[in-house]
This record gives sequence, C-alpha cells and structure tokens, in this order.
Amino acid sequence: MKISNCHERIVVATPKRVAAIVEDFDGIWPTQIVPAPRGQGRRLYDTGPMVWEEFDRPGAARAFLVISPEWLQCEHWFELERLDGGTLLRHRLEGQALGKYGAVWSERIEPFHNRVLEAVLDNIEAAVASED
Repeated sequence: MKISNCHERIVVATPKRVAAIVEDFDGIWPTQIVPAPRGQGRRLYDTGPMVWEEFDRPGAARAFLVISPEWLQCEHWFELERLDGGTLLRHRLEGQALGKYGAVWSERIEPFHNRVLEAVLDNIEAAVASED
C-alpha cells in the first residue's frame, strides 16, 4: 500500500531559524506523547518501534529513511519555504507499507503519526514565540 502524509504550518521566523529549531529533537519532541528519538551514532535514531537513518535530501532541512521495521519502507523530511513574514514548514512522508501492514498503517500508525507531528509543529511555534 502506498502511503503519503503531509503536515504544514506557517511559522513567524526565518527559514534559517526554523531549520535550527528542527535540528533539536529534544527541544521540539512531544515527550508527553512519546519519548524523543535517541541517537544511536552514524546518523541513526531509535524511536522505539522504528529506527530511522538521517540522510541528505536536496531541498530538505532534515530527512530520514525508515530502516526498521522492514514492512514500512518510507522517507520523511522537513521542507522550508520562505514567505513574506515567515516560513512555511512542511513535513512530508512518502513510501509504502507492505502486505497486511497497509491496514496497520491506516488504522494505528498514521493517526498516531499525525498526533505526534502536530505536537512537533506546535512545539516549533512555541519555541519561536518564546524568543520574542
């Protein structure tokens, strides 16, 4: 099953400032929902149920490839677009859930992913607001 997911938020800060905030998982991760990804060296992050590998993606502020579990083959990344008075921050996820796991993605993982991502975006906005 092909999977695609996108979240957007306009943040009142420069792309450079937003990129710096996105770099800090400990500062933006909604730990009240789920523990922050733990660095494992060599650009690997353990999120508990998944392992991500950070990679350089043209045009992305930060990008990750899901390397475990094997049935979830996807990339997710943050994009930044300069706007008048701020930055459009976009998080995209593209890939596939193999076999019966398409239903697992739709029923359990995607709703949880949406909740976490919206909280991440809220925390990014709060980080910007705290600087004013």
